[in-house]
Amino acid sequence: MRRKTVVSVDKILLRVAIYIRVSTDKQVKEGDSMRDQLSTGQKYIDAHDNMILVDTYIDDGISGQKLKRDDFQRLLDDIRAGQIDLVIFTRLDRWFRNLRHYLNTQDILDRHGVSWTAIEQPYFDTSTPHGRAFVNNSMIWAELEAQNDSDRILGVFDDKVENGEVLSGSTPLGYSIKDKHLTPDDDAPTAVAIFQFYRKNGNLSETLRYMESEFGLMRSAASLKKMLTNTKYIGVFRDNEEYCPALIDRELFEDIQRLLKINIKDGKKHEYIFSGLVVCDDCDHIMSGCQQRMSGHIRADGTRIVYQYNSYRCRQGVNLHRCPNRKITRESPLESIMLDRIRPELEKYIAEYEVANLPAIRTDAKRRSIEGKLQKLKDLYLNDLITMDEFKLDREKLLLQLEKIKAEDSRPVKDLSYLREFLKMDFESVYSTFAIPEKRELWRSIIREIRIDHEKNIRIIFL
Repeated sequence: MRRKTVVSVDKILLRVAIYIRVSTDKQVKEGDSMRDQLSTGQKYIDAHDNMILVDTYIDDGISGQKLKRDDFQRLLDDIRAGQIDLVIFTRLDRWFRNLRHYLNTQDILDRHGVSWTAIEQPYFDTSTPHGRAFVNNSMIWAELEAQNDSDRILGVFDDKVENGEVLSGSTPLGYSIKDKHLTPDDDAPTAVAIFQFYRKNGNLSETLRYMESEFGLMRSAASLKKMLTNTKYIGVFRDNEEYCPALIDRELFEDIQRLLKINIKDGKKHEYIFSGLVVCDDCDHIMSGCQQRMSGHIRADGTRIVYQYNSYRCRQGVNLHRCPNRKITRESPLESIMLDRIRPELEKYIAEYEVANLPAIRTDAKRRSIEGKLQKLKDLYLNDLITMDEFKLDREKLLLQLEKIKAEDSRPVKDLSYLREFLKMDFESVYSTFAIPEKRELWRSIIREIRIDHEKNIRIIFL
């Protein structure tokens, strides 16, 4: 940056700072670009022999309503250091569009004897009471204009969301933009696989390693968590329930949100089989894993053996005394209880669910049957076994039946096939050979919660 040469030692030189701010591309197009502002500032200094350029401060892409601007803060630091006498900028809205921020900054300038000038608005003058009052009044209108601009922009965004249009060029993994709308692309199966993998193990670190080894994707834990909580994957954004095509089943998505709350972290000193699954039935808080110490017999050398057991406790009760549940549940007895109760209770759960939802289940079976017939009909046509007219006629009949079934009962039905498959397994005979992570994965595959109250009553809540 060119610095102005001192022309006369007899004249008092004003050390001048040029401040430039551009917040949008629109301002560039309307002739308020950084280059325009810089040129205007340099010409102003060149026209005054008693001015010398100290430095140029530029904030690009930042709103005037924000006080935390990098170069603006650097400018204030130089003012406090006594390096500047005058700050110049093109117009007042380049300086501020928030009255409170302006008044706070003006106080700093006053304490250090620094003035400012809006080059294209010379009637602004901070050296007189009348000029100061005029500036304060103008700042009120500048702030109001900025807030109205924000309201207009939010209105445009709301309209875009309502019509399923994207707000920016950033897209979730598995989607691309087509005609301003999100559309599944070739990476959609990758995104689905990541969701399914996390659902299986509930570990962010393991999922990150899986993404890198299987797909060459390197992400941070925060980025992965943001992906797993992105409602666009179930077709929802803000108030629009049909914003885009869904890649992830809603039930899977909701189960992942549950797992994220109890995410297993690597590097723990102790591993717990039921980590995140044990819930206090009195206060609804997740019970944390802990080590319960118990004294044993005395050795020959006089020292006492101390045993440690994996256990669970409600911190609201044991530590904070906000809950009546102040008892500690050891993991080993709880594991034995779960192994004894899981099969009969799971069979009962499936039977009761099917009875309660029998009409919906029958409807769902009919729907799947018709969808299978539609696929077979398509295969017949593709193999030239029926004509186009026959295909259209039969397809229309099947679609009418499908619409009728959907109208009869729209209640969602859980797919319990994975629970039935679990019952077919002889898991009891091999369970003892499992490591803790394998045991944890088994329980997480079928159980949502194990609820324990202050009397140690246990309730099993299935997925």
